[in-house]
Order: sequence, then structure tokens, then C-alpha cells
Amino acid sequence: MGYKRAIRVNENAVERPVKPWTPTVHALLTHLHDSGLPVPRPLDFGDAVEHVTLVPGEAGADAWAHQLSVESVRSAGRLLRRVHDATVGWVPPTDATWAVPFSPGEVICHGDPQPANFTWRNGVAVGLFDWDMARPASRLSDVAYALEWFAPFEDDPAELRSRGFDKTVNRRTRTAAFLDGYGWEGPLDVVAAVTARQQIAIDEVVYLGGLGHHPQAEWVAAGWPARWSSKLTTTRRVGEKLWL
Repeated sequence: MGYKRAIRVNENAVERPVKPWTPTVHALLTHLHDSGLPVPRPLDFGDAVEHVTLVPGEAGADAWAHQLSVESVRSAGRLLRRVHDATVGWVPPTDATWAVPFSPGEVICHGDPQPANFTWRNGVAVGLFDWDMARPASRLSDVAYALEWFAPFEDDPAELRSRGFDKTVNRRTRTAAFLDGYGWEGPLDVVAAVTARQQIAIDEVVYLGGLGHHPQAEWVAAGWPARWSSKLTTTRRVGEKLWL
């Protein structure tokens, strides 16, 4: 099936292509929604498309303006912790299928908790959507992935401007705020964790692309995984400047 992005079908719901892991993700979202978490509520799915509700707020390209303050970053960490905690003890379906290979962990991770996948209102993270990459994993898997974006571990001026940042971005403070919001306890080698998670993300794109899933197949054909490898160098460079 050709790739298509989520399509808004009305003010309350979107339509997305069905994947092999859609039934498992729907079971997870039903559990989270019933637990009071601000995630999409599954409505239905057939052979081709699924329908889920929208979480009110701004997301996607509109998210960047909301995540600029330290308190905004803290709110995202707080919401991710709530989501993780709600998955503890949840038993996936016996025939559960996840998008990517995984190692058992203490929670079910979102898999792609970047600012654009949070829903925002007035600079506060109020929802989390786009759960296709969910999988059992350690809490650190999602935390490290989020820190790449929220710190951010990026120093290209043009890219930073596109996200609404200027030269005064305080990455060390933002990193601490996310971890504080999450309630992280104990030591953490942030740079090592982020670079390791970046490599996993690249490997997952190659894996899904090799199976013919979209948009990953297009990304692989365009050579993006090799280009993304430079992100590991950027993360180490930024981390050295911050003594993280």
C-alpha cells in the first residue's frame, strides 16, 4: 500500500493507513485513553485505513513555537512520565505485533516523542499522538529520544531557526528541565544515551524500509540513513560543549 499521511476527516478524527501493528497499537491506545491519558482514542480500522480521535491543541509544524520555554520542556517530560507509568502492568494482546524489533522493558514506549508529536496548548504539552513506533522498551529509550529534540542536540543555525530558536538556546537547562519534569532519578550519561538511541532510530528506518514500509522505504532509497549518521557526531560535539 502506498504511503499517505494522516488525513483529517472531521474536526474530531483523522484517517491513517493500516499497518500490521495497528491492532496492537489500538489496544494500547484504548488502555491509555481509558486510564485518562490524553492520547488518540481508536474508533475503527478495516483493511486499508484506521480512524482515531484528535487530541485538541496544536501539533506538527505548529508545535515548535510552544516548546521554546523551559517550562514547556518540563511539561513534556511530565506528560511522558504519566504515559509510561500508565503502561506498567499492561498486558499486550497475545498476538501483539510491534513495528520494530524490541527488547522487553519495564514500559511501553511511544518510540517517537519529539515536539511535533506532542499536542500543545499555550506552551504546555497536553497530548501525545502518532503511536506507530510504539514498542516495549526501557524508559530511557523514550527519554533519550526526546532529549535529542528538546535539548536540542543540534547546532546548525538554519535548523535551529526553523525550530524557533536563536543563539541563546540554553541546552543544559532544557535537558535538566525535561529530566526534572519526567522525575528521572539517578545518574545519566546523556550524550551516550542520546547517540545510542539515534543509532537505533536509524537502524529501525533501514529495517522498516527493507520490508517495504512507507515512508521508510522512500527514506532509504533517498540515502537518508547515511546522512542521519552525522547526527551522532553533532550530538557528541554539542555534548562536549555542554559538559554533559
